Amino acid sequence: MPQQQFMTSDSLTVYVFLLDECVISQFYTPQLNELHEKYRHKKVGFIGLFPNSISTTDQIDAFGKTYDIPFELKEDHDKTWTRKFGITITPEVAVWDHRSERLLYRGRIDDSYVRVGKRKLHPRQHDLRDIIDNWILGKIPAQTIETQAIGCFVNFAN
Repeated sequence: MPQQQFMTSDSLTVYVFLLDECVISQFYTPQLNELHEKYRHKKVGFIGLFPNSISTTDQIDAFGKTYDIPFELKEDHDKTWTRKFGITITPEVAVWDHRSERLLYRGRIDDSYVRVGKRKLHPRQHDLRDIIDNWILGKIPAQTIETQAIGCFVNFAN
């Protein structure tokens, strides 16, 4: 199943699906950068994937520079990873455990957004952080945990 060259059999990969023009994707960049910094020495890797063909290589590079993204950003215009993980929204994350070779989590980063255009000042659920913390502690869910991401739709027509 999914494997990145820099990942090892005892690591975790957070696949972050983004759209450069999506305000909600932009909103989450500071939090994603903080999570990457916090966990990068704990065998947790991040990779940003852009499934919509509207996001050109130049736009993806500009997004990375504008928001100071420290992890790799790549196109997924053929939607290989998007379909593999069942992603339909940006931003949405898929957390893959290389130890068990399975998807642990798919969904929102946290509950900041109630719906598009409606954001909480103080999120109560920190889904992505919690799944990573639990993985580090060896607490692996019996089945994939899913939450509903709020954001911009992935365009499957192109």
